[in-house]
Amino acid sequence: MRRVGWIRIGALGDLLVGLASLRETLEAWPDAKVSVVGSRLWLQLIEPGFWPQIDRIVVVEKRGTVAEIHELGVAPSPLVWEKVATRKLRQELKSCDVVFNSRVDSPRQGFAAFWAQVPERWGSAEGLARLIYNRRAPHDGKDPLIHERDVPLLLMDEAEASFKGDSMFRGHSLKERISLSPRIQKWREVGLPAPRRFDRNAVRESLSVGRYFVVNPTSSRREKAWPTKNFRHLLRRLRGHPVFGSMTPLIVGAPNETQWLREVAEGEFQMHQPASLADLYNVISGAEFLVTNTSSVQFIAASVGTKTLTLMGRAKPEIWGPLGPKDHYVLGVEPKNVESIFERELKAYESISVDAVFAELSSWDYGS
Repeated sequence: MRRVGWIRIGALGDLLVGLASLRETLEAWPDAKVSVVGSRLWLQLIEPGFWPQIDRIVVVEKRGTVAEIHELGVAPSPLVWEKVATRKLRQELKSCDVVFNSRVDSPRQGFAAFWAQVPERWGSAEGLARLIYNRRAPHDGKDPLIHERDVPLLLMDEAEASFKGDSMFRGHSLKERISLSPRIQKWREVGLPAPRRFDRNAVRESLSVGRYFVVNPTSSRREKAWPTKNFRHLLRRLRGHPVFGSMTPLIVGAPNETQWLREVAEGEFQMHQPASLADLYNVISGAEFLVTNTSSVQFIAASVGTKTLTLMGRAKPEIWGPLGPKDHYVLGVEPKNVESIFERELKAYESISVDAVFAELSSWDYGS
């Protein structure tokens, strides 16, 4: 049986936007076993046995060459990921017939596949590094105007077309190539796949709430978030609305973000801090809608079909915007006369008014 290695390294958001590419990999090689190579978070993100083709997770650091091998093990119940070995990544990739490096920002793991003499090496890289791949797509440089979800999808379509001698992408602009990509057009209708099961009723039962919506006010830094006072003012306005007033707002964040959440809730609104990614999937899946800063939570919402309003500072929606087919965003105005990018981000978020966010949410159809 063939084995395919699929590589994706990064923070949670980077992994989540890669899920469409992973799903396409499973469909492109339906009879192969698949090794997911990348960040340790994959062990939490992919539920053991949910995608049966994935029987191995190879944990490797961003700049590392040594890999931890995790395979499906049978606990009393249910399946679990168990560490079975540690070895050089190059050695591990020798078991693969195909390696698809979805990272276009670094060929590091692509070189490991090259030295392992993997027969099919799919990827894209700048300059002479492109030669490590024998199924390759053009490289569009740093930060091209294409969504991070769609980068590996376009790579896969272009590499596949090149391998077949198809010229459908040749000579076209990036915008035209995106429109010609079957995989990109498919996932623009879908959003993202879910990498695990989720229970839409779990939170309603555990917290004794009926219909609820989620507000995720946190981010990796304070500058990359809408001011807490604005979230609080929005919640107070929503409470007096005939539709929103019948729903329970949940202020959601990580276990280490308690103080930030308290600044928004101020004892008026219910806080909830999921203990795991599995719990977070349940919380987001059961919500009527999500309001969030530009964060990984918006991509979880896209994979479970929860409608999302993303508040965006200086991030480009074409690259990091929400992905559900019915999702929306409100974009801040980035000042041009401020040198610090952190200050520009802060000012961009501060430029988003509570009125604008409230008006956007009020225009949606929520059903009964």
